[in-house]
Amino acid sequence: MVSPTPLLKAIRPLAIVAAALFAGAASAGDFEDMVAAERAFAADASARNTREAFLAAYDEDGIAFVAGPRNAKRVWEARPENKNKLEWAPEVAEIAASGELGYTSGPWRFTREGDEQPTAFGHFFTIWRKDADGKWKVLVDHGVSHAQVAFPEKITRRGGIGAGTPPTWRVGIDELRKADLLPAGQLDSRVVSADFLRLREGALPDSRAVGEALPSNAQRIDTGAVIANSGDLAATWGGGVGSPGWIRVWRRPAADDAPGRGWVLVAELVSPAAEPPK
Repeated sequence: MVSPTPLLKAIRPLAIVAAALFAGAASAGDFEDMVAAERAFAADASARNTREAFLAAYDEDGIAFVAGPRNAKRVWEARPENKNKLEWAPEVAEIAASGELGYTSGPWRFTREGDEQPTAFGHFFTIWRKDADGKWKVLVDHGVSHAQVAFPEKITRRGGIGAGTPPTWRVGIDELRKADLLPAGQLDSRVVSADFLRLREGALPDSRAVGEALPSNAQRIDTGAVIANSGDLAATWGGGVGSPGWIRVWRRPAADDAPGRGWVLVAELVSPAAEPPK
């Protein structure tokens, strides 16, 4: 895995975290291992505390959203331990054909220390990547709030089994950078997948391929990106003080798609503009 470029840079260029395309195929257990890592992460948060669980789960270059994307290790190291309870469970997941990059999403619930019942609910969205030792680590994590929903009894696998036949035209980092210039919240049905997953603050996840850009008064936006070794799956993220935050997952088009088609948006979480932490 290529060492990542530091994320915290002004607007452009994107921080590229992987570029070795068309590596070996995923093993049969890679998807199950990624889901197991998500479930173990949740179990650790319940057994110990949220701070210790997040510090253990995050990649060294992992990203948390605090008025924009920030180094997650530093964010969580600065937070005190407490007995608040954060629970969650994966509902959907997808993995790249190369088996080292994927994502999970599902409902969460929060119970404040001293309370008997949870008082906040929502959905999380997490990008996972294998580290140099082959262990799954959280690369990017964010979430939205909405009404309470039941935890899932099983997980649904999204996407295809393999990368498919690559297109004959170029679909790489330059094209990904261009696609991610779409204003946060704005959607175009021409660039989203048939199984699109949309997460928005205050709403249950849906598949609506429509949306208007969220207000922003940011003077700086930090962005990042990662492409799977197989080249078939990618993720982008960004935000800043006064800017909406976003995580997007993209699939590479196939050879039998319309010639020249670019990255296809398959999942997107967008949160409203954040103010600096006090």
